[in-house]
Amino acid sequence: MVILKAIGGLFTRIWRWIKETAWVQPLLIVGGIFAVIFSIPRITEWVQSMGIGSASAYYSGYKVKLEGETKGADIVSDADKLTMALWENSNLDNAPKDAVDTWDKYQTVLSASEVTKKYGEKFFVFYVSDDCSTCETIQPAVKALQEDWNYRFIPKDGGSFKMYTIFTDDTSSNDDDFDLESEQHAFVRYLDKFNENGFWSEIGGRLQDETPYKTNASIGDSDYTHLADGDHDGFATPTIFLVDFSKKAFELGRPGVSEVLFGVSGSDKFEKASLLMKMWNHTDKDTQNPFSSSYAK
Repeated sequence: MVILKAIGGLFTRIWRWIKETAWVQPLLIVGGIFAVIFSIPRITEWVQSMGIGSASAYYSGYKVKLEGETKGADIVSDADKLTMALWENSNLDNAPKDAVDTWDKYQTVLSASEVTKKYGEKFFVFYVSDDCSTCETIQPAVKALQEDWNYRFIPKDGGSFKMYTIFTDDTSSNDDDFDLESEQHAFVRYLDKFNENGFWSEIGGRLQDETPYKTNASIGDSDYTHLADGDHDGFATPTIFLVDFSKKAFELGRPGVSEVLFGVSGSDKFEKASLLMKMWNHTDKDTQNPFSSSYAK
């Protein structure tokens, strides 16, 4: 009984304090709100230190923006400029044969366009989005490839790691200037622009029909079809291009956009990074490389 009386007395005193100091409670509530607000940056840093939500930040470091994206043929955004450079220098079937029938002539074309000067001779282009779970999953592999380049992962051509990213959910300050809801998305206008000039159909068809990886890895047609159609809803994220303007890629008849992946397989980040390295080394006669024409299952 003594113990019960003591407990009861304690709660009585607590209740009396609450009633007598009711004016303190709003201050405590306001103080709690400010405490939460001021702790958000620290919480964000803690979450990012655990690797949660850090993928988009990593990809953003290589971002080619869709800002200013227009409807129609005008080349305005940075993403437009990169893609047009790929289109003009990958499309050998539509180029005058006597202009690109030798490596020396093709080098002259590349030099005139300054595509290799501006972007590099060889590089990845990643199409990603903030809400892409697969993009998040493969990001540690991309970072591992970058950090262990020339150590764990060896480029056969001695080239340097280079990558550009285009966010399919990127916004532009002029999005609201368009009447149709679909056209209020910068990436949709970008897709349509390069649909109209034939980029997606030519690149998508060539990657589906002329690259060994699709057959060697038994990849289905769906993502290739969506790519070739410049499909608003079906365009895969990630879509990963390897762009290669080297002499070896020219000799294969596939300079420029040479390879594509719609995801990166592997049990861990190192296996995934290894597949990306094999993609980079696609021109070598390696029987263990599914991107090589010499691959043997």
